[in-house]
Amino acid sequence: MAFNEEETRFHLIDPVLRRKGYDDPQRIRLETPAPVEPAGPKGRRSKRGGRTDYLLCVQVGDMPKPLPVAVLEAKRESEDPLKGMEQAKGYADCTRFDVLYVFASNGHLYGDFDKPSGIQTGPHPLEDFPSHPDLCARYAKDKGVDLASIDAALLFQADSPAWSATRYYQDAAIRAAFEKIILARQAGPPSGHGPRVLLTLATGAGKTIIATNLLWRMAQAGLLPKPVLFLCDRDELREQAYTRLKAAFGGNARIVETERRGERGHGAVNNAAANARIHIATYQTLGIDENGDGSFLTDHYGEDSFSVIIIDECHRSAWGKWSQALTRNPNAIHIGLTATPRKLKVPKNEKKSKDVEAAIAADDAITAHNVEYFGEPVYEYTLAQAQEDGYLAACEIVKRKADIDARIFTREEILKAGVRDIKTGKPLAEEDLTRKEYTSKDFDDELFIDLRTPKMCEDLFRLLCENGGPEQKVIIFCTRDLHADRVAMQMNKLYAQWCKQKGQPRKDDYAFKCTASGGADKIEVMRGSGERSFIACTVDLLEAGVDIERLNAVVFFRYLQSAIKFYQMVGRGTRIHEETQKYKFWLYDYTGVTDLFGVDFITQPPHPGGGGGSDGGDGGGGGDAGEGEGSHVAEIRAPYDVIVNAQGRFILANRGGVATPIPVDDYRREVIARVLAEAHNLDDFRALWIEAKKRRQLIDHLLGDHYVPDLVRDAEQMDEFDLFDVFGKYGYNARALKRPERGAEYVSANAAWFAGMDPQSAIVLKGLGTQFAQGGTDALEKQELWAVPEIARAGGLEALRALGKPVQVMRDAKMRLFGV
Repeated sequence: MAFNEEETRFHLIDPVLRRKGYDDPQRIRLETPAPVEPAGPKGRRSKRGGRTDYLLCVQVGDMPKPLPVAVLEAKRESEDPLKGMEQAKGYADCTRFDVLYVFASNGHLYGDFDKPSGIQTGPHPLEDFPSHPDLCARYAKDKGVDLASIDAALLFQADSPAWSATRYYQDAAIRAAFEKIILARQAGPPSGHGPRVLLTLATGAGKTIIATNLLWRMAQAGLLPKPVLFLCDRDELREQAYTRLKAAFGGNARIVETERRGERGHGAVNNAAANARIHIATYQTLGIDENGDGSFLTDHYGEDSFSVIIIDECHRSAWGKWSQALTRNPNAIHIGLTATPRKLKVPKNEKKSKDVEAAIAADDAITAHNVEYFGEPVYEYTLAQAQEDGYLAACEIVKRKADIDARIFTREEILKAGVRDIKTGKPLAEEDLTRKEYTSKDFDDELFIDLRTPKMCEDLFRLLCENGGPEQKVIIFCTRDLHADRVAMQMNKLYAQWCKQKGQPRKDDYAFKCTASGGADKIEVMRGSGERSFIACTVDLLEAGVDIERLNAVVFFRYLQSAIKFYQMVGRGTRIHEETQKYKFWLYDYTGVTDLFGVDFITQPPHPGGGGGSDGGDGGGGGDAGEGEGSHVAEIRAPYDVIVNAQGRFILANRGGVATPIPVDDYRREVIARVLAEAHNLDDFRALWIEAKKRRQLIDHLLGDHYVPDLVRDAEQMDEFDLFDVFGKYGYNARALKRPERGAEYVSANAAWFAGMDPQSAIVLKGLGTQFAQGGTDALEKQELWAVPEIARAGGLEALRALGKPVQVMRDAKMRLFGV
């Protein structure tokens, strides 16, 4: 019998690798967790294991850590070693693991993909596999790195002991950054500035840990002669970075963070820079302004004071507020971290005014166009890949739409309906209305329709009850402060009613407003407690920098145009929470924002004199924006009811490396198409299904292609049906029976068969129907079947021997069961 994949590794591949010089310290096993599946309210880990392959490494001298340069994919002995080694996959794997070569072997032969040349060769005898010295020389030549140089020591440094359990992509990102830095330093200074590096990783992938280990390795290699500046734009990110770096470098590492005046009881800006080894700050706490006057940066640091400057969330340029941190340190290594690398774009054929040209030039200087400033990302790790690897939560999308959002309200209609100021209740006149027409994108910002928010909240509350219950951790993104207040009020009202109906005590702070004007103190409670503070109604305070691992749902009640802002908001839900078995988050979309999945992160230039926004995106809707003195927010009482309609359910899946919403109907068709490819008619399918090995191969094939059959069952609300009936219904137009129905019909339809056999045998075979009714097909293939009391008392397998070979008797019974 041929070896399976694990046996092939142990018996055939490992011995050859050892002979070729890849002994244990120089061969790292690459393992990922089991993939996540969006089945059920919270999702789950897949029953199949994660990916297990080899990262082949080279070692130079007594360096602390070997350097991965190749991936070796082990295949079972009976497989073609070239299977799945097409050029596109080779490039993708090289990029994902930051290696130059991809190999695949079945223990006898191997295939070889070479990224520098783009050439795939093989199969070759495994005995001819390149030795450790050969692979080392091949890498140095192809990469152009002098492995004996001082700078190359960066590539062989180990992580900090505090953060040593790095994931493969985190290590790959650090190595990719170092490779660019080393090559830039080898090339010399003609560019006029130090190396610039851009790392792009999905929200939740651990960018701060990457930055921490990157700095740790540089320090260990002796390449931080000057302090480091870690720059971010939010206090949450600053605190997170401080915690990670302090843990890595220890208590005497001279890591300081500049705090706001009055923060933690301090009356002035805290933490002088004199002894800083790593200085962590936000733009605000450094005191940076457009003019550079009285800046903490300029007061305490001269020009070229830093070895490295790391800009966290570098897409958030703040439009001019921190350019001097870079311009005063042109020779430092500049590293940008973001999930959404921003590009600046001017519409084609548009004549640029001097003001616009000046704004673009100024913005370019502060990395508004991330790719133009830093260069192409040296490493990218997408949301889709992270979900496929099992590091980030899966996602199911539910799209809804209030019918009133299709309407356009004219100024005349609004006046006729009886419009009032939402804050004062006083009537508004024509001159108080700023627009001739109001569309859905103006709702809950400039125009409130009295029934719209209550109806949307009712609909959302019902969905929460259906998909795990109302006491889930949820963020609702609202349009503005006024809107957040009203959403929180409605959700609390609905929750109170629900508690009364169920006879349950109400939890504290069920729904709360969390915006720039208040409520931020409840974020920590929401993050840490499962007993209170469930629904955070925010504008964009929770857009980025806040990790709430147990978050179950992200809701959009606000319209967006910025893909950057959208991805940052969605990223709040992507974290897995093992303790509560949260492997999935729901995305409830009431405004069509999920159409932004796959849209490029492109920003239009700022309007001269208009500031712009943190990402140059939508503007407006920023907490108290537009709510100052003299502004009017109109509210009308609509003369008809508001209905919230279903717009479909979607699965967020990996399509070409991009997270893409797939309609459940399309997802189901794709799953069924793969089933039909294995069995062309119902008889063939039934014969396949009753063979445990073939059935498992079919399921494994679907799971291997990242299709989850149980998800189809969930989406079609067929929880009481076995997968046989789900596939039968949608693949072969067969009548679907619930598990108890099929079990009962099996017993009644085969009464004559049972009557003609030994009574004990009949009891055992009738028991199959009962067990199927309870546990479906799986129940018939578990060893526990024979321990069921009524089956065991009747003699179990021995009772079946009276009818022939037990295997054949069971096969016959299954054919009858699945044939009713």
